[in-house]
Amino acid sequence: MLTNYEQALILIIKLEERFGSVTNVPESDPDMQEIHRLLPLDRTFKDLNYDRVGWLNRQGHSIAYIAQVTHHSKVAISKYFSTYNIKSKQPFKYWVKFNSSTVAYYGTSLIHMASLLLHRTFSNTETAKKQLNKHGFSVRTGSYVWFQISDGAYYTLNYLDHFVVKNGLDSYIYEEDC
Repeated sequence: MLTNYEQALILIIKLEERFGSVTNVPESDPDMQEIHRLLPLDRTFKDLNYDRVGWLNRQGHSIAYIAQVTHHSKVAISKYFSTYNIKSKQPFKYWVKFNSSTVAYYGTSLIHMASLLLHRTFSNTETAKKQLNKHGFSVRTGSYVWFQISDGAYYTLNYLDHFVVKNGLDSYIYEEDC
């Protein structure tokens, strides 16, 4: 099976034989459109709905989800983010709550969260979960997107050495902001 690059190269050679140069091929040509589909890295972002992509990213949706709902490739969305230095937010995998409290904690690593909550080091997720349960915490695993987390909830990321309070969509702390 040929790679995308190899398939595109075959089409480029075919188009150069027909038009003399790939630069002379109209964008509407089906073979040229197929090349863009196979190799979307250098395409312009004229088709991207900037507002919708930005809003979905601000809410914390993944690049895969944004690509799916905007009908673009993950490569196109990633390239757009890279070109304009747009950072995406990580989804949170864990929800932890002390049983006698309404405060919720979110994180990407249960080991990291347990270390912060219990002030101990843990070697694996199972031990961290058992110790949290033993100390009165409930633990849920899921995919928690930034906009789904209530203001006032606490969150941490692996590059943070503490919990942070969520206070609106723009309160996410990126590694560069630390």
